[in-house]
Amino acid sequence: MNDALFSAINDIERVAKKQRTCSEKTMKYLTQMEDEIKATRGKLAACATVAEKDELMKALHEKLVKLELPGQIASAQKDFYGSVSRLGKSVDKHFGTSSFASRETNLDAKLLDEVIANHLFREGQPDLGRTFCEEAGVSVSEELKQSFLDMHLVVRELQSHNLMPALEWVKKQEKARQGGAGARNSSLEFKLHSMQFIKLLTSEGCKPALAYARQNLSAFAGSHMLEIRQLMGCLLYHNNISRSPYKELLSETHWEGIQQDFMRECCNVMGQACESPLLVASAAGALAIPTLAKFAMVMGKKQADWTQMDHLPVEIELGHAFTFYSIFACPISRDQASPDDPPMMLPCGHVLSKQSLTKLNKSNTKPFKCPYCPSEQKFGDCKLIMF
Repeated sequence: MNDALFSAINDIERVAKKQRTCSEKTMKYLTQMEDEIKATRGKLAACATVAEKDELMKALHEKLVKLELPGQIASAQKDFYGSVSRLGKSVDKHFGTSSFASRETNLDAKLLDEVIANHLFREGQPDLGRTFCEEAGVSVSEELKQSFLDMHLVVRELQSHNLMPALEWVKKQEKARQGGAGARNSSLEFKLHSMQFIKLLTSEGCKPALAYARQNLSAFAGSHMLEIRQLMGCLLYHNNISRSPYKELLSETHWEGIQQDFMRECCNVMGQACESPLLVASAAGALAIPTLAKFAMVMGKKQADWTQMDHLPVEIELGHAFTFYSIFACPISRDQASPDDPPMMLPCGHVLSKQSLTKLNKSNTKPFKCPYCPSEQKFGDCKLIMF
């Protein structure tokens, strides 16, 4: 697969070089043609009779015909288009269409349309989302649409360094969760208050910032004392925080991070995934393509239909970012975990249900082999996993 990728990249680079050469030649020929026309136009302005003008135009025509500039431009373009055509054939050669990409799937088209519509509203594109819903014949609840719209209105305010709409939203959610009573302990709310404190300190000075801290940060002393101490340290350098030990607090990355934290909190309140399911699925698929393509090629040589397999015999490593633990289903029994049959992690790192492990552990004294790797395990070394 890597060899095919490198070959395709080399072919693309050759086409890009051809394109640059073609562009340079075309510009050269056009400039030459333009110069001849401008020179003739200057001479025409000095002509007194129609006969002289006709003679100049005839001379220009003969010169352009002799130079064959249109033909040279067409030749350069034809050479470039030929390279583009050969690139398509090269891609087909290196990435055959008879692999996993051409297999039939039982994809639920309506479900996919709903995911796309959800993604468009989530990304703050309501007009595009409504148009897509109309054309695809799917719907997204008005409540969810409005929630995403409100979320992006606040995010735009955060991009303008206005924290108040976000603070109002967070306080409203805290009251709803606590029934209007109780100490505030939201990490997002603390971050927002911290950034507002820094904003006041740099724009209005120590007194307004300190008054704001006493009113809004004291409730977080039990859980964020270290951060509060750092903020109080900024008071000593209020005239020039950018040259103080606390200059990192002025970094623009904090504003970007608070936007992400706010959107994540909003999605949690709405009961939506923190990341767009469409983006997650697309990114995971892109990471899996090289392994799947290589596996499909190997199985194709063996004339085996891998699309009929319930489980792939190869492991596709997607990284920690694509690891989710909402539920667990045992890969052997395929039963979902329950309090009576919890998931157990083997020393090798693989996870099975407790009942499946009990069946594998035929003897309580002898070790047994993991069904997914050749390492030997002992039942007593397995650990219970809590989700």
